[in-house]
Amino acid sequence: MFGEAETTARFSNLSRVFQMNPTDKKRAPLSADIKALQPKLRDVLGTLEANPEWYASVYFERKSNQTFAANLKQTQLSDSTSSGVVMRIYDGHTLYEQATDQTELAALLKEAKELVARVKRAAGESTGTPMRPYQAVNWKERLKENEVPLDPELLAQIPADVRAETPVHFGIAFEEDPTTRTTENRLTGLKALVGRVQALAPACGFAEKDLTYLMAREGLGVEESLFIDRESNLSQTLYRVSLTLILMSGAERSANRFGGLGGTEAITVSDEKITEMLKDLHAMKNADRLKPGKYTLLLGPALAGVLAHEAFGHSQEADTCARGRSKAWELHNEGARVGNDLATILNSPAVYRNATEKSAAWGSYFFDEEGWLAREQIILDAGTLMPPMTNLTSALRLGIPRSSNGKRESWQNGVYTRQTNTYFSAGDKTYDELLGMIDYGFVGLNAAGGMEDPKGMGIQVGVQYLKEVKNGKFTGRVVKGPAGGDIQLTGYVPDVLNSIIAKSKIEAHSEAADTATHPFNDCGGCGKYHKEIVYAGCGGPYMLLKDQILG
Repeated sequence: MFGEAETTARFSNLSRVFQMNPTDKKRAPLSADIKALQPKLRDVLGTLEANPEWYASVYFERKSNQTFAANLKQTQLSDSTSSGVVMRIYDGHTLYEQATDQTELAALLKEAKELVARVKRAAGESTGTPMRPYQAVNWKERLKENEVPLDPELLAQIPADVRAETPVHFGIAFEEDPTTRTTENRLTGLKALVGRVQALAPACGFAEKDLTYLMAREGLGVEESLFIDRESNLSQTLYRVSLTLILMSGAERSANRFGGLGGTEAITVSDEKITEMLKDLHAMKNADRLKPGKYTLLLGPALAGVLAHEAFGHSQEADTCARGRSKAWELHNEGARVGNDLATILNSPAVYRNATEKSAAWGSYFFDEEGWLAREQIILDAGTLMPPMTNLTSALRLGIPRSSNGKRESWQNGVYTRQTNTYFSAGDKTYDELLGMIDYGFVGLNAAGGMEDPKGMGIQVGVQYLKEVKNGKFTGRVVKGPAGGDIQLTGYVPDVLNSIIAKSKIEAHSEAADTATHPFNDCGGCGKYHKEIVYAGCGGPYMLLKDQILG
């Protein structure tokens, strides 16, 4: 098994865990109006539990998003908020839902009674599905020892005497409160960032007229949610901060997004990073076109993450397995190997420190939309497929353990099993050691999307451009795709995962032992069935592969 998890304290010993974790961190609070909504939702839950054999729950979310942008000519601001309540009843056969944007108690009770009536009407109808009973999980079960313990950052926010009715709030930690900055301050900062790009450009080979478009965009999302069932009363507040920087010279483009969950400290951009983007943009203006073929390839953390996400991320979503749309479930049951010993992929919404960054990773949270506490999960262990990620219904249907992967695009959408942060485990090499292992090949750092086929196990990973390497040294040559656009890495997933030669440490540019726990996860998004967009992180260490099909 990958790694050996430390044993967490038993339920009766939680106080020792709390003493180990500081409680003086600044954490995102729950808004007063949402806190006032909590007792109303408990009343709604009572109505939903008309039959003691049913499992009922209530979920509320409010997502507020602001975007601030500045380019060479203008500044822009956009603002949106969406909120709603989802009521659920599971009768042992079918999961029923009813959603509304109403929050007044009378309206919610009316909706709850309508849902109860709908479930009762359906009770006499044959669904053709076997009985799979489910009971709410109590706190003792939630906190008991597990092969992978709950993260201390999560445990530290749970009261020692927690009971079913105890309001338990989880707030993302931060240093600089991102909600207190004024619009003027944000736009001024973005314009200053554009100015920094212009000031650094001449040293990278650009005249003023060469930079045809510069844009800096800051995003702030405040996401608050409640989850209530018979055994739990949960709330969480997440601050999602991002900064997107786009540089263009003619048709060539260099873009990067920075950020995570936490405070404004997550979107600090150094002059070194801007200079790197400018140099890459300059190199792309004179880039050659790649001759399609098989090459040795060193992937950066973002591209390693896209590979993890597409290779056995989507195919290890249990609802896809339950529908017969994934080869992974069949291979898991056979015990087949689909990669070599270096092919270990994890998924976790509990990445509260993203590599050495100060912020949490983009796909993180404390509990999912079905109230399941966040926990790391190995989905591919040294080339062997482990049980897939699940939500409530897919876990019941497949008869496998539940995981914290029940996610919605919004309260208006259904729950699916979804990835959170998906990443390769770290290795033991430094970046320089991996580079020195390349006789001839390329280094790819910037992703350009990806696709997969869970049934046929084909994969495609987009790369913006590649840097040529000979005898362990960069030649200075940059290549784009054969048609002048992005490069595509394609292949059969087991072939790709068997081609991994070596992986770097998390802190790849240092020879010292890693101080970080999780590899870096890049900011990203994920669609399912060509829709249902959710936030996701993807990452890993630097990863060296042989004989990759590039074109």
